[in-house]
Amino acid sequence: MKLSGLAAGLVVVWLLLGLPARAESPASEAPWYVPDHAALQFAGSIGMLAAGPGWAFLDEQVDVQMLLGWAPRSVAGADFVTLTLKAQWHPFRITRGDWSIRPLTIGAAFSYTFGDRYFLTLPDRYEPGYYWFKTALRPALLLGGSVGHAVPELGVSLLEGYYELVATDYRIVQFVQNPLTVNTGLFSLALGARLRF
Repeated sequence: MKLSGLAAGLVVVWLLLGLPARAESPASEAPWYVPDHAALQFAGSIGMLAAGPGWAFLDEQVDVQMLLGWAPRSVAGADFVTLTLKAQWHPFRITRGDWSIRPLTIGAAFSYTFGDRYFLTLPDRYEPGYYWFKTALRPALLLGGSVGHAVPELGVSLLEGYYELVATDYRIVQFVQNPLTVNTGLFSLALGARLRF
């Protein structure tokens, strides 16, 4: 898939260009557009694998990430690529030595799926009102936590592992209307790693 290869390459270049700026100056002096962390995520309704840059604000209480996701046909039934904008709030952090624990993360995400099979406006082949949702755009709510450890030997201030329970708009509405119709459950589980520069 040429589009996913190009997009993945752009994300990697973006991250690599940001590393020298972060390494040479304190985070407060780096330009706003230079990411201060990178994430790699498995599952969570944005593809089997997703990766991308992130920015932290308010003493790392708020994170914003842009993730490019991909799922192969063998796993998802169709090969697809997603672009996700995710915002998270970490209300508090517990630190013990080089360890950092964020027991609560609350967030939201908007994920766009590329391809002809997905739409933002209802195609002409469907009657008006046939679908109430946009198949290309998936808003979601997130609930999770993370544990991290400082790893200055690798040039990273923190290596974090995280989990998220993800509920998309479609699953929430279906669950509220009839909990028995959500055979796969209300939440999907995401597991990931974050490198804070």
